[in-house]
Amino acid sequence: MLNMFKSDLYRILKGKAIYVTFFVIVIMSLVSCIGMSAGHIGLSTGASNINMEDPQFVLELSRANSLKEVREVMTRKGAFPLDKDIISQNNNLYYMFIIIIVIVITTDFSNKTIKNTLSSAVSRKKYYFSKALLVLFLATIMILFNNYLSYFLNYWINGKEFTTSFLEFSKLTIIQLPLLYGIVSLLICFAFVFKKTSLFNTVSIPFIMITQLIVIIITNLFKLKANWFYEYEFQFALEKIVNHPNNKYLISIMILGCMYVLLFNVIGYYSFHKTEIK
Repeated sequence: MLNMFKSDLYRILKGKAIYVTFFVIVIMSLVSCIGMSAGHIGLSTGASNINMEDPQFVLELSRANSLKEVREVMTRKGAFPLDKDIISQNNNLYYMFIIIIVIVITTDFSNKTIKNTLSSAVSRKKYYFSKALLVLFLATIMILFNNYLSYFLNYWINGKEFTTSFLEFSKLTIIQLPLLYGIVSLLICFAFVFKKTSLFNTVSIPFIMITQLIVIIITNLFKLKANWFYEYEFQFALEKIVNHPNNKYLISIMILGCMYVLLFNVIGYYSFHKTEIK
């Protein structure tokens, strides 16, 4: 399994896709730090630590006609932990994880190279766990790169008054890992269930936004309470454990993340174990 892991890693590092993915992360971090606002894909969660209840501030911000003016307005408002705002929107990494899984897993199915691999001395168990561990390893590198790049860029561009202490920031990074590993495991499961890159992309890319939309439509249509959704849905949970943490909630989210890792990898493995490879 170690040899397969090394072989896949060497192949990935020789390609361009992984570097393009990290370049996109750099651009996203730069935009957030220079614009002094964390960008997000999906529903607005109200994640910012900026107090938007000041009507004068909101008016000035709406009248800003350039990035320079936006920064002047934001700076006059006073210090806030921009780095925490940025990592509270780490649901954006979901789409970067998709690229990793396409490179590591679904390309083998689409190019039919998996049949040659399995016809050699590689068992399905060894194949699955080698691929899953490689994806989790690359995802970890990506998370740490994204978080600490954002931290140091923010410190360099905006100053320490807009930056959390390094120790607190590191704790938040560690706290987010189980839930992020859980969503990576969901994507691994999708890859082994749907196999081909086209089908995997069709399901995985809109999955979070469609899930959010369906829940909101149902709860509004039938006047249901959806507190559980705003507590434990992926995007909302990542925001809450960074900006509004309490020990009981943090423990429940970390347990949920570990359960996701176990559940989705069990489903992914047994689906792959029983499927016919063509």
